[in-house]
Amino acid sequence: MTQRDQDWLTSAWETDGVEPFTLARPDWFQGLQIIAPKLTTSTNSLLWTLLKKGYSPPLAAIAKQQSAGRGQRGRQWDSDQGGLYLSILLDLNLAAENAPHLVLLSAWGIAYGLQRHQIPVQLKWPNDLLLNGRKLGGIKTETKISQNTIQTAVIGVGINWSNPVPETGIQLKPFCQQQGITSLATLTDLAEITLAGLTLGWQRYQHKGIGPIRAGYLDFFAHHQQVIQLPQEQGIIQSVTELGELVVLVKDQRQILPPGAISLGYDQPINENFLHTD
Repeated sequence: MTQRDQDWLTSAWETDGVEPFTLARPDWFQGLQIIAPKLTTSTNSLLWTLLKKGYSPPLAAIAKQQSAGRGQRGRQWDSDQGGLYLSILLDLNLAAENAPHLVLLSAWGIAYGLQRHQIPVQLKWPNDLLLNGRKLGGIKTETKISQNTIQTAVIGVGINWSNPVPETGIQLKPFCQQQGITSLATLTDLAEITLAGLTLGWQRYQHKGIGPIRAGYLDFFAHHQQVIQLPQEQGIIQSVTELGELVVLVKDQRQILPPGAISLGYDQPINENFLHTD
C-alpha cells in the first residue's frame, strides 16, 4: 500500500491503518514501512508484537491515541488525541554497553530537525525535548540483546502537538501558529520531521561515531552550568558523557550520575498562551 496524500497520516487513521504502507522519502530509513492505528496500548509494545508476528524492520508505528503510553523507567505518558505517538523498530548490531547512545542520537536528531524549522528546542537530560523551559516531548528506547549485542531496538517518541498537557508541558501547535511557522502546520509534518531526525541521528552515528553526536547533544543541552541540589550538597552541571551520564562539579570534584539518578525539573512557562489551544 502506498499513501500519496499530502496529509498521509490523517488518511491512514481514517482507515484505521492496520496494514503497513510505504512512502517514498529519501530522508527516511531505506525500506521503512509505517503502520498507523487509531488506538493502541503503546506504539513500542505494538512494534515488539509485530516483530514476533514476522514483520521486518525498519517499521514505524504512529498511533492517534495510546491507552497505555510509557515513558522512561516505567513512567506513564499521557497519550490523548492530538499528540505525536511514534515508535520505530530497527535492526542493529550494537554493543550492549552502548545502548545509551540510542537516546543521545535520537534526541539530537529530532532536536536538530525541529531547530531547522525555527523551533528553539533544547534537551533536558537525559531524554526530554524542551521548549520555553517546558516539556515538549520525550524518548523511550527498548532493546533486544543477544550475546552482549543489541540486535533489535525500538525507539519511542512522544511530542505534544495539540493534546492536553500538564503544567510542566507545552504544546507545539499553538507555538508554531503564534510564531508564524508555516512549515510545521500538521501532525503529519511533525511525524515527517521526527522520522527524518531519527534517520539523520542514526546515519551520523554510523558514519562518525558517538563523538559528534555527543557534541551535537551538548549544543542543545539546557542545563550547562546549572546549580542543582544533590542529596547531601549542591553541584554545578558541567556536561554529559558519551554514555549519557550527567557530569556534575561538587567542591571541585567531578561526580558522574547515571540516567535517572536525579530529576532536573522544568522552568515556568515564558508565555502562558503557548500552553493551551483555543
